[in-house]
Amino acid sequence: PKAENARNYTQCDSMLIGANCSANTFPYIEVMNNTSRVEHEASTSKISEEQLFYLMQRGISQEDAVSLIINGFCKDVFLQLPMEFAVEATRLLGLKLEGAVG
Repeated sequence: PKAENARNYTQCDSMLIGANCSANTFPYIEVMNNTSRVEHEASTSKISEEQLFYLMQRGISQEDAVSLIINGFCKDVFLQLPMEFAVEATRLLGLKLEGAVG
């Protein structure tokens, strides 16, 4: 209630990976001060055939192309983590993706 003229922007992006996946976003914003400005954005995307085609035309394998796209999607979040966690998260993501395509 004391945060007068506060501003909040929440972004929730999801990437669908695989044929049998889904994402659900349930925005809940509780504003206790009517001078505050609160915004919310959500998006859901998939890796497109065009993205894969673009990278594969440049000699990148399908597995590496998928890895590049997913790592790029996660990059903004990983950059906010302490370095040791970001390195570990990147490593774990790579292990999860290894051999997952094709």
